[in-house]
Amino acid sequence: MTLRFPTILLALTACDDVNSGFGVPDKDTSEDTDNGGIDTSIEDTNDTDADQDNDGFSPEDGDCDDSDPHVSPVREEETDDALDNDCDGKVNEAFAGVEVAWVEESGAGHILALDSIGRVEADVSTGACVPFFLDHVVRDRQQVADEWIINDSLAGLARVTADGTCTALADFSDTEVYEFPPYGVTVTPDGTIYVVFGNQLGSVAEDGTYTQLGTWDAETEFYGLGLSSDPLTGTVGVFDLYGGFATYNEADGLVFHHMPDFSAPELSTLSGAHGDDGNWYVPAASAAGYGVFKYDFAGESWEMQDEWENDNAWSPFMMAVDGSDKDKAEFYITATAGTLQTVWRVVHGTNHADHLYKSDGTDRGSFYGIVVSDGASYSP
Repeated sequence: MTLRFPTILLALTACDDVNSGFGVPDKDTSEDTDNGGIDTSIEDTNDTDADQDNDGFSPEDGDCDDSDPHVSPVREEETDDALDNDCDGKVNEAFAGVEVAWVEESGAGHILALDSIGRVEADVSTGACVPFFLDHVVRDRQQVADEWIINDSLAGLARVTADGTCTALADFSDTEVYEFPPYGVTVTPDGTIYVVFGNQLGSVAEDGTYTQLGTWDAETEFYGLGLSSDPLTGTVGVFDLYGGFATYNEADGLVFHHMPDFSAPELSTLSGAHGDDGNWYVPAASAAGYGVFKYDFAGESWEMQDEWENDNAWSPFMMAVDGSDKDKAEFYITATAGTLQTVWRVVHGTNHADHLYKSDGTDRGSFYGIVVSDGASYSP
């Protein structure tokens, strides 16, 4: 398969016990010598092993609260106990669907909200404020259901509310200052807004102040396009057009894990996403075909996770991940072909892409950025 420079990019460039309800007994380590060596004592001593709550997982194994057996990396999330049961950084999350950036053929912007079976729940008209990339606003470590940070017309960032009101946040339209347009946006659990340009990564404060966090050569080293963030750690993932991958956090700064080969790109991708399983993913075209790829830190490479039959007209654009069921992660991917806009749903392990939603073909616009709606708050 020949990798093509995505048409979409050309277009973009141009334009405790109380909580658990019961206590866990401490381990009884005494020996009752009055009963033949069989310990029948009810006097327990403190548990001094690594797994304090006896749920099978220690902090080293990923237990994010080793005082509560209702919390471990393999538990299912409960939606009413105010605990991060599955240790993914989210509290009480429940998948409710996705929200998609939609640009009409006329250029008018929308945010389309789809429920978990693909029905349109809301169509937020943003008019001349055009979303290409988007993420939820986070306030007091809570995902705000009806507010988004968007990349407005690839020229700045704006805040959009459920009634379509669009308020400018930062302006990056001065090409003498910003050599490349801004692309992906992500909002971390503490509410920090990040934006990536072709050649740099930065953060944007509530008053619109931009702080540059790292730079690179977009023509020879790395072309930044997509952003996502880890709700557990706040680490930001940066995705390159040709399969490059970097991360940023305050402790480590900007770290490049995988540099692309501009002359022979292994992947062609426009975005990436963080999964609740702790992994980073991209939807991409490759010489092996179309699919979802996971980054392998040990091997320093992208590994195909799920692939599907396709043709070049349906190149994947942008992706969000619902990992609330860790045994059956679902990937939601936007794509446009001809007069149709679609959101694919790929259930991990099926190697099959079906439609969560497909338009009726009456408008030749495009779907772009996509985010999962799960109503989550974030653990401290």
